[in-house]
Amino acid sequence: MHRHFDEELGQLKDKLFKMGLLVEEAIRNAVDSLVKRDTKLAKTIMEGDQKINILEIEIDEFGHELIALRQPTAIDLRFITMVLKINSDLERGGDQAVNIAEKAMSLNKEAPLKSFLDIPKMAELAITMIKESLDAFVEKDAAGAKAICERDDELDEMNDRIYNELQEAMKSRSIEIPQAVNLIMVSHNLERIGDLATNIAEDVIYLAKGIDIRHHITERRED
Repeated sequence: MHRHFDEELGQLKDKLFKMGLLVEEAIRNAVDSLVKRDTKLAKTIMEGDQKINILEIEIDEFGHELIALRQPTAIDLRFITMVLKINSDLERGGDQAVNIAEKAMSLNKEAPLKSFLDIPKMAELAITMIKESLDAFVEKDAAGAKAICERDDELDEMNDRIYNELQEAMKSRSIEIPQAVNLIMVSHNLERIGDLATNIAEDVIYLAKGIDIRHHITERRED
């Protein structure tokens, strides 16, 4: 029975990694559809979001089934609970990719822009944070998870820089306001993906150390 349960936990983990790969691909393709002005690619992301949604439901149902039928011990229960939380964050990451694809479709109707600022660089960092947060989850790597939380500041700085640059561009009329607003939203979507990766990293630290660092709660409790 215990061996069978271990196999089921492995299946749950595999489904979560499949979800992560789908989300990473969606984010990368969404930004490519913007940079390469590929509206057809943007549409495939919006259509493919249903796969992510279906997988989210499968993971959710499987996780709750394991809790109900296997009555897991504290350690396994914490693992399943973390999978369910991460599952939700990944699905929201897929939604952010769809938002980017929608903005790409609007921007692709306008005259080409000379530069997309640091948006491709932001995308690569956001994707890396998602991937490494899942790797840290499997390895129960609290140190690696902490490093991901710290990298979120870098993504925030890029978002602020893009916002300020686009503000100046609108003032100088070197870019149309609708275009600038869409790019600001794309940057914000990528910043949100970084936040979701940080959420996963925080869950890893809780799983590995039993320490809840959300909202600096540990320091608040000590105070």
